[in-house]
Amino acid sequence: MEAYSLGLGISSSLLEGAVLFRAMRRRYLSQFPFFYSYLGYVFFGSATAYYLVLQFWPQYYASVFWFYFLVSLLAEFAVLVEISDRIFNPYPAVRKLGRFVTFCICLTFLSLYVLPTLVAPQSSALAILDLVKRTSLTKAVIILALLAAAYHYRLPLGKNISGMMLGFSLYLAVNVVNFALAEAYGPSLYGWTFSVVGPLSYVLCLLVWTFSLWRYEPVLQTDRELPETAEKVSEPLAVQLGRFDTALTRLLRK
Repeated sequence: MEAYSLGLGISSSLLEGAVLFRAMRRRYLSQFPFFYSYLGYVFFGSATAYYLVLQFWPQYYASVFWFYFLVSLLAEFAVLVEISDRIFNPYPAVRKLGRFVTFCICLTFLSLYVLPTLVAPQSSALAILDLVKRTSLTKAVIILALLAAAYHYRLPLGKNISGMMLGFSLYLAVNVVNFALAEAYGPSLYGWTFSVVGPLSYVLCLLVWTFSLWRYEPVLQTDRELPETAEKVSEPLAVQLGRFDTALTRLLRK
């Protein structure tokens, strides 16, 4: 079991390093700044905790690990911001609105769904399990909302963003189920499975990210202009979104 955990940890670090190094070498780190900031935090944070603190200052490892873990739960929201920005990239005002809506959904779920677990009378282990499950579910809801918006307005996603969403969705879905089962059955019945499934889901997520982000492939945007001779009977949804973006931009400037 220890060898398995070590193998998954090394695999995660190698995949994270490969994605970051590839983006750095090809000079497209700036294309997805929030995403690569999150991946860089996980890469350097885990390396510091596992390979530095644990080896030289093991008495501080528990404190460092839990700080790193809790911050990583918040840092994962950066991936959602990245996805939202890329989906609405052609529409600056709508992109800002997408960030605002994402923030509102996060705040609503954190206030009504996540924070109650922190004040509920339960053990610290159950509180952590419930916290991760609920934050993962919150992120999954945001991804579904963004995907629904992209489908409704027929916005192109491209290989990079599609892979980013697929990998993250896979990781979140497994997290929700895994932590829910651990909370329900406890460590005696589900402890071994829990320790296997969790790290494995993250490695699978990284495999999807490695494949989809190995090359930067900009999305070819649809034309936002109306044909001059066309009758305005049924405007394309992208054109409607463009009109909404223009109106929203004017409103924000006032």
